[in-house]
Amino acid sequence: MSNTYRTLTAAAAAAIVVISPGALAGELLREISHPGFDPKSTSVSVVDVGSGSEFASHLPEMKLNPASCAKIVTSAAALSILGPGHRFKTHFYADRPPQGGTIGTLYVAGTGDPVLINEELAQIASYIARHGVKKITNGIVIDDSYFDSYEYPRKQTGEGRAYTAKTSATAVNFNSVAVVVGPGARAGGPGDVKLDPPSELYKVANKVVTGGKFRAAISLSEKGGLPLVTVTGRVPSRFTPQKLYRSVDNPALHAAAVIAYWLGEAGIEVGSSLGHGPVPQGAVGLVTWESRPLSEIVAEMNKISNNFIAEQTLKHLGAERFGAPGSTAKGVAAAAEYLASIGIPAGSYELENGSGLSEFTRVSARQLVTVLVAAYKNPRTRDAFVNSLSVLGVDGTTKKWRFAPELAGRIHVKTGTLNSVSTLAGYAPTAAGKVAAFAILANGLPQGPWKAKEAQMEVVRAITEARP
Repeated sequence: MSNTYRTLTAAAAAAIVVISPGALAGELLREISHPGFDPKSTSVSVVDVGSGSEFASHLPEMKLNPASCAKIVTSAAALSILGPGHRFKTHFYADRPPQGGTIGTLYVAGTGDPVLINEELAQIASYIARHGVKKITNGIVIDDSYFDSYEYPRKQTGEGRAYTAKTSATAVNFNSVAVVVGPGARAGGPGDVKLDPPSELYKVANKVVTGGKFRAAISLSEKGGLPLVTVTGRVPSRFTPQKLYRSVDNPALHAAAVIAYWLGEAGIEVGSSLGHGPVPQGAVGLVTWESRPLSEIVAEMNKISNNFIAEQTLKHLGAERFGAPGSTAKGVAAAAEYLASIGIPAGSYELENGSGLSEFTRVSARQLVTVLVAAYKNPRTRDAFVNSLSVLGVDGTTKKWRFAPELAGRIHVKTGTLNSVSTLAGYAPTAAGKVAAFAILANGLPQGPWKAKEAQMEVVRAITEARP
């Protein structure tokens, strides 16, 4: 018995009220009448993981928008096909062996690592310095040919929002720029605005005033051929600087600029040229960086519902399965193969992307539960998958939920929220000492997502009291 299974089932003893499967079905019908639900656009399925039997449901085959619960499919497919120990690789090349500590151009070719951030880049820069590189005369060229440049057409977007950042094979800092906003030296004077890390790629227009209630807005445009970051608003005189994020329009140049900064911090002089192109034949390998294992990356994706990680992972999966360049379409095709292998045929659902940030993805509660059961029963993926989910009241997207405090620490879930959409799916212990997989998809919310989440937790509470 795995540690994950023990954690889930041991908590079942805390249930006070015990209801039968038949009673649960009746209780479910009662809960579906909750004002947070529209019964005609709510799909529910509850399955005993051990036996595979469905012991409660409501319109379980109705296809609805799963919102971020689509990440359940992305993560289960990636873990199953690639394995929990799979790592993304980023390759660093020189145009020639260092001569007197000097090379002409540094080439960087990624495979879609979604979590290549400042801390890793600082380490990589130190490794390159150890190879004897002291000066890069020309600059840095990014090769992102492992992915296509196509973004799925109906992606819901927010202008410059980090959660809608573009995908790219060589991505750094989630393809977002971090703007640190803090107070200036005196009230009424300018605030303190800077980029983290500093970058010569961007111009910064600081229109923040010190004093008053905190509010800040960031816009990206172009001036003199360079991206212009304009920050407006106010910041209190006594205020801890806050980091705000905006997605970048040119991920390749952004990556080159950030890498150049960290090379400089490692004592390597870098030329001003930042470019985009293929690694030439004969380039000399300097460093190959391997990401954290997929199990950890999927955990970061699911616990905080990171859209960028999901889309990067899906494209990478497509490239690994069908060859580069990776694309959303190839990733969806790989996920479809996985779904077919567990009994969900192509054509019975619509899957537009990996994150669920879509108006057109449609799955049923029964299909999501089928994925949950398959991931749980696969000893290769069970722990990585279950542990990637938010633990109610403990971490991730449900850390601050107080809808059912008695269930805190006992429920592993993935949440999803869009306009008029609230979804919840995961695992819950039952009073019989078993594990139930459940999915609750609510669309057309009459009173908004938070009222729907309250209603969903009432369903989950009933599941924990069941004795299937």
